[in-house]
Amino acid sequence: MAGTGKKWLIGCGVGCAATSLLAIIITIGGGLLLTRPFGKAVDAQKALTSEFGSRESYEPGPGGIAPDRMEAFLAVRRALLPSCAEFEKIGASFEAMEELDKDGDEPSTGEMLKGVGNVMGSVFGIAGEIGKVTQRRNEALLEQEMGLGEYTWIYVLAYNVWLANAPNTEFSGDAGHPYQGQELKTVRRLLENYTEALRRAGMMEQAEIWSREAARLDRVDSGVPFTDGELPGEFIDSFAPYRRQLEKTYCPAMAAFDLGRVQKKGFSYHSD
Repeated sequence: MAGTGKKWLIGCGVGCAATSLLAIIITIGGGLLLTRPFGKAVDAQKALTSEFGSRESYEPGPGGIAPDRMEAFLAVRRALLPSCAEFEKIGASFEAMEELDKDGDEPSTGEMLKGVGNVMGSVFGIAGEIGKVTQRRNEALLEQEMGLGEYTWIYVLAYNVWLANAPNTEFSGDAGHPYQGQELKTVRRLLENYTEALRRAGMMEQAEIWSREAARLDRVDSGVPFTDGELPGEFIDSFAPYRRQLEKTYCPAMAAFDLGRVQKKGFSYHSD
């Protein structure tokens, strides 16, 4: 059984990490170094919304994803790979702390302080990287002339549906959590928008398939469509030539932050 000192290290590491991360992200007290990426992310996000509309307003055209849009999406994903590496390093520091709890010996005071120090350093790293990854994504989207809605549409269908990656996995190795709240509303709205596009094109049979998926999302544990059936063939045909690139550009360690938006309210930054 793990000793009390080790239990304290693990408990404080995880608990303090969550509390400190919340404080860093929500308040400006983290300093200019931490808040600058959030400010740049907000600026780029405003430009994206001005040019392409809101995330929920995107209406995919009938059919799969055109090759040029797949290339644009993958260019954005490649731009985020440096952030993936940083989130993986952060995850490794938390895993090292967990290993300390498994070795069977009572840790020394030095080991406990080192473990807590590493975790708290990672907490500050997380806050900075959340800002950086959102900034990098938004700026890459502007460069590729792709809005957040189109990016979210391709991301969910390619990574979560076709490649069956669980949504919102995290640097800490957690299995992730389902799309819910604003994320779920966005996914549902995109499905509804696509349904309407199919109906206007006279593709009623296909429209019914997507309408059913939109209606059942609240009853799906993951919040991901087509968990009980195969993705329609036109999208499989769109993704298949890019399978290797999609697999290489997916990063479980930063998936929880891939689709987030950053909002500034007063002196605070909030992510949804």
